Amino acid sequence: MANQTGGFGFRQAPTVGSTPATGGQAEYMVKSGLGIGIFQNNPVSQQHTSGDDGYLQDASAATMDDGIAGGSGWSTGTSNIQPIVGVFNGIFYVNSSTSKPTFANHVLASTTFGTDYNTGSNDGIGLVNDNPMQEYVCKADAAVTQANLLNTFNPNDGATTGTSTNGQSTVKLDITGTAATSMFRIVRTANDPENDDNSVANSNVIVQISPAASISN
Repeated sequence: MANQTGGFGFRQAPTVGSTPATGGQAEYMVKSGLGIGIFQNNPVSQQHTSGDDGYLQDASAATMDDGIAGGSGWSTGTSNIQPIVGVFNGIFYVNSSTSKPTFANHVLASTTFGTDYNTGSNDGIGLVNDNPMQEYVCKADAAVTQANLLNTFNPNDGATTGTSTNGQSTVKLDITGTAATSMFRIVRTANDPENDDNSVANSNVIVQISPAASISN
């Protein structure tokens, strides 16, 4: 059976040791009016150079919110680049038009948040799977060989605005190049019967955030 073609970002798989994932999430602040949207299952880091230090940003975009290259250009050797916090799973914010509390699996670029009258803040709250032992399933954009296992690769989003379907990331793992400072390490194939032909593009693989890229390392 041919592999399914659509990318879906990085979905939680079991944790290291095949322990079931708890789905635990932590809260991180998201700046109102982001320049680049953040979609469910996208890797995220924290801004550093734009004056919005510490706020979440999409780490797979070609140019991140803080102006530093992300995605295929991601490298810990770049000046001021921040390590990966985890994978984005949604956001809570106050809708600026209705003043109602809102939960969504993504936040579009230029979305302006209303003021939370409990806190006086107009920040959003991003939910991130940040367990350093978490594994993820993702789709490879090219054939995966035995030699690719244990190598590290980046997402292939290249867009400056991010790409999604119904708020879910559509990025895949870019198998065309690898570097010690790339974002995700392939640890094994996913053995998904509908996506298990590793000799061609779009098979599913299991990855972890690379120790060189992780905020937890």
